[in-house]
Amino acid sequence: MMKSIIEEKLISFKELEQKIFRYVCEIGCEITQIMLESYDAELSETRDKKKYRGKGKRKTSIKTVYGTVEYHRTVYQTALENGEKAYVYLLDEAMQMDKIGLISTNLAEKLAMTVTESPYRVTADVISSTCGQDISAGGVWNVVQRLGERISEEEEHAVKQMNADQTEGERKAAVLFEEMDGVWLNMQDKHHKKMKNQEMKVFTMYEGWDEEKEKQNRSTLVEKKMLAGMEKSAEFHEKREAYIRKKYNADEIGQRILNGDGGSWIKEPYDPDVIFQLDRYHIYQEILRKIRDKEAQKE
Repeated sequence: MMKSIIEEKLISFKELEQKIFRYVCEIGCEITQIMLESYDAELSETRDKKKYRGKGKRKTSIKTVYGTVEYHRTVYQTALENGEKAYVYLLDEAMQMDKIGLISTNLAEKLAMTVTESPYRVTADVISSTCGQDISAGGVWNVVQRLGERISEEEEHAVKQMNADQTEGERKAAVLFEEMDGVWLNMQDKHHKKMKNQEMKVFTMYEGWDEEKEKQNRSTLVEKKMLAGMEKSAEFHEKREAYIRKKYNADEIGQRILNGDGGSWIKEPYDPDVIFQLDRYHIYQEILRKIRDKEAQKE
């Protein structure tokens, strides 16, 4: 392909860039196939042959940021602790090939980042023109749904750990600031017909402010983390608390301050020791609502 590019008549740099990009993506796919199949062969030679019985090769593919890579890998039969048969791919385990369907993690992350700023169709066009991958708007939607399901599973697992007193959090904090708010979203069904608006609950936590970053006009919140969901308030609070305890040792948090707009669901903290206060925006809002005199408002 490179030879044909060079031998072509003078073309614009834009066309040249596009042709070279496609060529590099093709080379990337070929290199990836060779490396995966070579590693699979190495694993086959070094495996515990008593534990893993080879059952032949299977053809598969993975959609990456530089194109679709097709390759063959060996499937093995093994036995679980309860004696049942199971089939595994040692290559997937060794390479930690965490995929969303047949989509690589890198490509899924790019889709997720782009779709937060643009509609599905625009996201599909952007990914198709900047990656060596063709994807439709429906394909983008499917990936986002799978990502959402996986995130939900992780959150539910964290709640189960919390309820079983198996939380992983070790970090200590003198003060943990928490903020909660609701964002009302316009909804539509799968036929694009308007549905009843729904409230998305948003939670933010941080340990304070960074003075040096503030001088540089950068984001100043220290250890900022966010969580969002459409669940009922009780379920969301449970996930919020599990999210906190996944990072922090709850017993080692000196004080927890919860800022919000005074909504009833926000005042239902999982931890009864949390101090609730109106955030600054809603304090100002209440002053303007309740006091008509301009001078008194300023005071």
